[in-house]
Amino acid sequence: MEPTLHNSTDFLLLGLITRPALPGLIFTVVFSIFTVAVTTNVVMVLLIHVDSCLHTPMYFLLSQLSIMDTVYICVTVPKMLQDLLSKEKTISFLGCALQIFLYLTLIGGEFFLLGLMAYDRYVAVCNPLRYPLLMNRRICLIMVLGF
Repeated sequence: MEPTLHNSTDFLLLGLITRPALPGLIFTVVFSIFTVAVTTNVVMVLLIHVDSCLHTPMYFLLSQLSIMDTVYICVTVPKMLQDLLSKEKTISFLGCALQIFLYLTLIGGEFFLLGLMAYDRYVAVCNPLRYPLLMNRRICLIMVLGF
């Protein structure tokens, strides 16, 4: 039974497994991993925000990375989960374009953030006496807002 397209601009999503024997099992495994990933990232951000000992540039950047990772997986996984259970596995042109745009934008932002984290460690190791001047909260916030 072939799915029908509602619109001529919709894309048909075939996926890696075209006829899964147990779609409910695959859905449960993927949903469980998705839930654990989102939960751990949110808990990490909350712990960094609550504990005043973790209010350093390194942990601030780690919290930003956790936020980006949460948004990153929320761009693609929900559509995949929806398609695992639905008979019509389609995505509109606009939905596909938006998903690709967000995915690529987040990849670029994550690379930039990882570069900032490397710079933070470089300054901490190579210029430990100037570290508080070069990497204070204001500078970190400006750098993070830059991407």
